Amino acid sequence: MALPWHEMTALALGTAIADGAIDPLALTEHYLARIESKDADHTVYIRTTPDRARTEAAAAALRAKSGLRRSPLDGVPISWKDLYDTAGTVTTGGSPLLKDRVPTADAKVLARATRAGMICLGKTTMTELAYSGLGINPSMGTPINPFDAKTDRVPGGSSSGAAASVARGLAAAGIGSDTGGSVRIPAAWHGLVGLKTSVGAIPLDGVLPLWPGVDSVGPLVHDVADAAALFAVLAARPAADLKGANLPGRRLLMADNFFWEDLQDGVETAATAAVAKLEAAGATIERRRIKALDGLLELGMGVASMMSSDAYAVWGETLESNPDVVYRPVLERFRMGCDQDAVEMVRIKRRLAELALDYFDETAGFDATLAPTTPITPAPLDALVGGGDLYLKTNMMSLRNTRVGNVFNLSALTIPCGTADGLPVGLMVMTNPGRENALLRLGTAIETRLGA
Repeated sequence: MALPWHEMTALALGTAIADGAIDPLALTEHYLARIESKDADHTVYIRTTPDRARTEAAAAALRAKSGLRRSPLDGVPISWKDLYDTAGTVTTGGSPLLKDRVPTADAKVLARATRAGMICLGKTTMTELAYSGLGINPSMGTPINPFDAKTDRVPGGSSSGAAASVARGLAAAGIGSDTGGSVRIPAAWHGLVGLKTSVGAIPLDGVLPLWPGVDSVGPLVHDVADAAALFAVLAARPAADLKGANLPGRRLLMADNFFWEDLQDGVETAATAAVAKLEAAGATIERRRIKALDGLLELGMGVASMMSSDAYAVWGETLESNPDVVYRPVLERFRMGCDQDAVEMVRIKRRLAELALDYFDETAGFDATLAPTTPITPAPLDALVGGGDLYLKTNMMSLRNTRVGNVFNLSALTIPCGTADGLPVGLMVMTNPGRENALLRLGTAIETRLGA
C-alpha cells in the first residue's frame, strides 16, 4: 500500500516526480492544504509563502514534463526556519522585535535550494532569536511535541517549527540552524534525523546570527539519505555515496564520561541498547574516558557566558530598544553577556581551542564518537514556560551533549534509536569537521541496523 505523500521521504517524492507519478503543483497544494488545516493556530509556521510555492511548483512541473529536472529534489516542498532571509517576506528570527523586517533577497542557502528546484512552503517558528534548546516561544508560537497525547511537552529548539513541520507531515524536510544543538535536539525529540554541519560547510549569508563563528545550517528529515541529498544541494558539493554502507570494521568510541553521565533512565536504556545493536552488527565499540570532555566540564558556565557575551554583542542594542516584548527567559540569557570580563572571555576561547585539539587527538583512529543526543526526553511545557531555575536547568540539560559539537566544531548526526516512555530518543554520531559525507555514509549503516 502506497504511503500518503506527506509520509514519504523527500527523495521518494523526488523519484515519484521524476517518474511522472506525482505532479509538483498537486504535491504543493497537498502540503498547503495540510498546513491550513493542521496548523490553524500557526504554532508550526509563522507564515506560509503560497504564491511563491505555487509559482515554483508550476515551474518544477514543466521541468519534470520536459525531462529537465535540476536535482533529485526538484519539485519537493520544504520549510525554512524563520531566520533565513526570504525576499519580500517578513523574516523575524522568531521575535516581535523584527516583525517589520522584510529582506530584499533570499539567503544564499535558500537561493541554492531554489535553483535546485525545491519549493519554499514558508517560514517555521523558532525559539526567539534562536537562544534556547527548549523551543518555547509564547509570542510567535510553541509547537507542542506530538508524541504525548496527555501532557503538553516542549518541542526542542531552537528549530522547533522545522522539526514539527516534518514530523506532522507539513513539509517533506525542514531547514534549521544549529549553534548549541538547535537542529539535533528538536530532531531527536521528534523521531527525526538531524544533521549538524561544520562551520563554513554551508554559507550563512542572509542568515540571522546568534553566535558568529559557531552558527551552522542543517536539515531535519525523515532519514539519512534525505540529509545527504539536502546537504549536497545546500553545500554545493557532490552527494555522499551511501551505497553498500555497513558496520563491520568500523571503530566507534563510547566515552565513559560526560556524554553518558546523569542520563534519564529511559534515555540510557534506549541509547545503550542501540550501541549494543551496532556492536552485534560488527562494529568495534571501545569505551574510554575522553579527557577533553573533563576539561570542558571544568569550564562550567564559562562557555555559556562566552556565548551570551557574543550573542549580546550582536543583539543587545535591538533587545534593549524594547525589552518588554522579548520572552523573559531568553532576554535573561542574552543579558548574561552584559558584564563579562573581556580577558576571561579570551581565556575561555583559547582554552576551548586547546580542548578541541585534545579531543581530535583522543578520538583519532575512530570513525565516530557515539552519545545520546540529549540526556533527557522533552519536558512538560507548563512547568517551564514561566522561566526560573527549572527552565534554566532543563535548558542546560537539553543542550549538554549537543553543544560539544558546536564548541569543537564537529560534524554530527542524530538518528532515532528508540523511545523512553513513548517519547523519541536519538543517538548522536560525531566526527571531525569537514567530514559530513563520511558521517552520512556511516549514519546510513547505523540507521539501517537500528531500523532492522
